[in-house]
Amino acid sequence: MKILMVHNKYGKHSGEEAVVNAQIRLLEENGHTVVTYFRSSEELETMSMAKAKAFFLGLRNNKAIADIKEIITRENPDLAHVHNLYPIISPAVLPVIKSFGVPLVMTVHNYRFICPNGLFFTKGAVCEKCTGPKKELSSILNNCEGSIFKSTGYALRNFWSRITKKYKNHVDKYLCLNDFQKEKLIENGFNREKCEVIPNFYNKQLEDKNYNLKNKNYIAFAGRISPEKGLPILIKAAKKLPSITFQLAGLMRPSYKDEIGEIPVNVILRGRLNTDEMKTFYENARMLVHTSICYEGFPMVFPEAMAYKLPIIAPNLAGYPEIVEDDFNGFLFEPENGEDLAKKIDTIWNNENELMRLGNNGFKKVTQKYSKQFYYISLINAYQNILPQL
Repeated sequence: MKILMVHNKYGKHSGEEAVVNAQIRLLEENGHTVVTYFRSSEELETMSMAKAKAFFLGLRNNKAIADIKEIITRENPDLAHVHNLYPIISPAVLPVIKSFGVPLVMTVHNYRFICPNGLFFTKGAVCEKCTGPKKELSSILNNCEGSIFKSTGYALRNFWSRITKKYKNHVDKYLCLNDFQKEKLIENGFNREKCEVIPNFYNKQLEDKNYNLKNKNYIAFAGRISPEKGLPILIKAAKKLPSITFQLAGLMRPSYKDEIGEIPVNVILRGRLNTDEMKTFYENARMLVHTSICYEGFPMVFPEAMAYKLPIIAPNLAGYPEIVEDDFNGFLFEPENGEDLAKKIDTIWNNENELMRLGNNGFKKVTQKYSKQFYYISLINAYQNILPQL
């Protein structure tokens, strides 16, 4: 099978970029040909009047349309798989792809079909106002981006794609990351029959090592450290548990550190770690905590933690309970409740049997539901369901 992969890269590496690259490698490893059309948000840095151009390119990019036409004519792909289209490629390429009779699937990495900023999160809290009667106007009235120009641009971009039905009329299959995300699409008018759940996968080698509590002496947090990640919740729990060390792997901008204020001595900021350092980081952790206060799709730190047999403590929010099953491979705490998080940690911190049980269950889950093999079979089945019958 020959697949045309379409993706607008972000200005800096992200979990989404890692997923796209891993997906391509997996398809190629299984004998498929992948033809890519990638653009990058970094291109805007070389353009004059970049912000204005980003807005208009997000509506229609004639160069991208011409490129897509040329690639399809030259390569004759069996199927197109689309990821991100903003800010350069634009949804205007979707009807172009379909005009060639090419089946089209799209991975739903976020909530951008419905929410202009794609997150259902603004001003430090979950927000679903754009699903209400005012739709995208809410994004402008609320100034979700902290810049009225940017908020208006995002809102108009989403309004245009919604009223022209670029997504609803031209995508054959939406690949959602969890059931929560799928139901959000359906609640907002997307065809249930077109929505399918295929979680991300763990693409590294799995090693079934015996659990050893001896060197596991801290709680791990991994990921970008920004407002939506709920750091104040972690800090509140850490203050309740002064004898337990929390280590955080990820970058934090200086301004956000100033907003947080004093960080207790048992919370250690490790900064960004390389691949080898992350391996050691997980190996020496006793469990992983996730304190996000927004609707993330499928945090890759979850399968990574499971691969190292780490129990996970996460908020009972959005799609997290689908991955972290309460009292199976971890525990769920009340969202934004640092005291409840501390209680969940304290329950198992010194209970080696419980830590082993939860960790082993997580490892079993990642080797089955989030394995490369499971993902590949699910992806190919989704492809075959929309390919023309021979």
